[in-house]
Amino acid sequence: MTFSGQTVLIVGGSCDMALSLIPFLAGAGLRPVSTFRSTEGEQKIRNAGGTPCAFALQNALEPDGFSTLDALFQDGGPDYLVDFAHGNLESLVATADVAAVGRYMQENVTCRAALVKWASRRMMAGRFGRMLYVSSTAAALQNGGQGFYAASKQASESLYRGAGIELAKKGITSAILRPGYVSAGRGTDYLETHGDRIRQRVPLGRAATPAEVAETLLFLLSDAARPINATVVTMDGGLTACK
Repeated sequence: MTFSGQTVLIVGGSCDMALSLIPFLAGAGLRPVSTFRSTEGEQKIRNAGGTPCAFALQNALEPDGFSTLDALFQDGGPDYLVDFAHGNLESLVATADVAAVGRYMQENVTCRAALVKWASRRMMAGRFGRMLYVSSTAAALQNGGQGFYAASKQASESLYRGAGIELAKKGITSAILRPGYVSAGRGTDYLETHGDRIRQRVPLGRAATPAEVAETLLFLLSDAARPINATVVTMDGGLTACK
């Protein structure tokens, strides 16, 4: 695979899937820069071989919300953005705390719009860029209690889709990856208690591994994948294809 850029900004960089991506990027000759919100996350990134950078998506609307990223990329870039960041709000729609919903949507949609704007402007300066958003099959097939999570995922997908539509002629493209069940993070605990159910529901008969997700993202970053623009790639073992 070939890559026209070099620097990859990974937002939400201390989650399991993001950490799995770091060695694949480094192996392809790319430079991964991963954001963190805690000292534990920072150490995980260092252990994986990445360059850590303090940044919290929920602070993106603050006057200095992007100051650490601006300082790190003062000489240009990033060339690529891979966005894993996402909070979780599990609540029935009929009983949800409206104020909590408002905060959740601001942190996960409005702040994400600020991130996409920031990345777009920096990429336009170099006439090149590629943005990937890691979504979820919950955007297409949600369970009870996932209404707000699914809504924020759908809205976030639209932001990245819009960027790909509007900026492709300026050399900037986007794609969305929708993983299904993945043996990482919260998914690990779920798989331990619902493994038999998943094997029955998913035609592939198993969850995806973090390495499989990482390799797919690496391909989507490559020059060969640039025509995959402003669209969704589903990686769920056939889950959402079933009736």
